[in-house]
Amino acid sequence: MARINMHRSYFTYEALLFIAVFTVLFVITNIVMMDYRGIQDLISSQDPFMILILGAILAYLYKNSKLSFAPLRKAFLALWGLYLGFVFLSMFIADHFVATEALILLMVTVILAYKIPKQLIIYLVLAALISLPSLLIIDHTLNESGATLVMVITAGFLIVPRTNRAMILYLLPAFLLLNLITTSRTAMGTFLLISAFQLAWINLYQTPGRQKRWFFGAAAGAVVAILVLFAGRIYRFFIGSSLDSGGFSWNDLTSIRYELWATVWHNRQWFGEGHSYFDFTELLHAHNILFDTLGRYGIIAVILFILVLASIWVLSITKYTLSIFLFMSAYMLIGMFEYNYLFMFVYFSPIVLFFILTAYLLTLREAHTNVIELKKALRFD
Repeated sequence: MARINMHRSYFTYEALLFIAVFTVLFVITNIVMMDYRGIQDLISSQDPFMILILGAILAYLYKNSKLSFAPLRKAFLALWGLYLGFVFLSMFIADHFVATEALILLMVTVILAYKIPKQLIIYLVLAALISLPSLLIIDHTLNESGATLVMVITAGFLIVPRTNRAMILYLLPAFLLLNLITTSRTAMGTFLLISAFQLAWINLYQTPGRQKRWFFGAAAGAVVAILVLFAGRIYRFFIGSSLDSGGFSWNDLTSIRYELWATVWHNRQWFGEGHSYFDFTELLHAHNILFDTLGRYGIIAVILFILVLASIWVLSITKYTLSIFLFMSAYMLIGMFEYNYLFMFVYFSPIVLFFILTAYLLTLREAHTNVIELKKALRFD
């Protein structure tokens, strides 16, 4: 399981500097994302924030790492490049080319070509975790805040000790914070699924039979107690709103998203309609990364996008990369109901972690060809 041990020797002046820089950038972008006191009205574009973050990452990589063109990475970059090619082609055909967006995608491509040091993962995950209290700054709940918290907390599995005590102390405060900042069913459901999977792995993978029996007993007891005490509330929160006098409604279950997705599917084109594809509603996007990509960039782009996501997800399914697998799973689950295209140009820490963990995943899988190299990649002593 790809958990990264933190060693004191890695917390140098440079480390503290990068953690501080990323923390400040993530706090600022969280505030912008939440539109605190109408701050978005004062900003013409949020792209410069992403360019700053990616620029800082590239500066670190240029100094501390090197490019890799191993067969696996070359294959992934070829798929990613083909996807970007059709995205750019769609931009020109639909006359919605945005230079800053193109620059961000090209910077991401360079990052994906680098071998990712463990230290950079630590800096970014710590910075993202430290920035989470900024989500409390507004006095109302947001789906975006909940989704951001869930994915950052999931990324934190990379550095949190794999013990029941550590996980409980880590997850309980996160769950309390989640209830304060959002009422999103997607965020709540994803958090519970990811937490259950993580705890199950800790207690069931290569553990004594006694610990497994204890875990099953404790889990069964907790489920029964929760259902007895809160079954009605849980039902109303997750399902009740989809039932009315007329019966079950997919549109109510998906909070009006189903009709939006049906409209985007009906209007589908080979090269999309650009940023203006969503002009039939007051909402900003389709709340689904696949339908948003379909409407924005077209059929070919969304097919390639699905292949990119599927390749990342499949590559993460190993015992060495379980934490990354959980993060990618959370990304895709939340992406089906909350975010727009690639989560980009609105949200920051989750998408930065997505790309950097994708590059780190490629780095680990390359090292997996040699068991000794892999053990060294996952250890700091």
